[in-house]
Amino acid sequence: MDWSKTKTILIWAFLMLDVFLGYQVYATRGGYWQSPEAGQSEKWELEDYLRQHNVALDAEVPTETPDMTHLDAEYTGIGPIEMQEMNGVQATVEKMALAARLDPPIPIRGQITPTELLRQIGPRMMYADQYMADLYQSNQGRLLYWQMYNKLPLFVAPLEVYLADGNILGYRQTYLNIRSQGQSRPIISGYAAIRSLVEKQIIHPGERIENVSLGYYGSFDAEIQVLAPVWRIIHDGKQHFVNGFTGAQERPLVTTYFPGK
Repeated sequence: MDWSKTKTILIWAFLMLDVFLGYQVYATRGGYWQSPEAGQSEKWELEDYLRQHNVALDAEVPTETPDMTHLDAEYTGIGPIEMQEMNGVQATVEKMALAARLDPPIPIRGQITPTELLRQIGPRMMYADQYMADLYQSNQGRLLYWQMYNKLPLFVAPLEVYLADGNILGYRQTYLNIRSQGQSRPIISGYAAIRSLVEKQIIHPGERIENVSLGYYGSFDAEIQVLAPVWRIIHDGKQHFVNGFTGAQERPLVTTYFPGK
């Protein structure tokens, strides 16, 4: 059996199924989301639905439902050889990431924002300007950033920056090359994504929805992968991804902490 050819056929079969399901969702609901009045009505209906299920919505839900595409992404890696030209960095290659230890660590001077902190690391990191902070998934010991594409986060390309005792110790970075795009088509609304998680009892009564954002998501552990538009919904500190074309739930992402921390 030619496994490479079989794998390619399977990937395209799943993509065609995704396109079909997405069209079915759009055909039955898509036109409803196009007018501002319909969007406002959907918002009121969701708020009433959440009250009935004792779920608090403490987040702004983006009202835009733009036409979006699949993205073909490839992990080519950032090799230690490329990092040798940077002083004060000890880098090692891990699966789908580069782990870098700063030697010496960079002192954090005063109260600075995550964006300014990333700017400080810039001389010891590649592509630093292509990441944006995720405050909902960061803490005192680790700041999480996502690689951005067309102003949207790639939820499979994290940058984790590690802090301790007022110093920046190092980082773990995944960087993807976006190779091509598919054909644009409508996505479901953020309201529909929230409702699907409540209906499936993934969001439970008594929980609080903290953040709703749009981005891209894929398999995370494959060097070549297809990224789909997703709604990321954070509730009670947990996060779930809903496919923007089909409304199906994607498997959760697990990020890895810096070795030794």
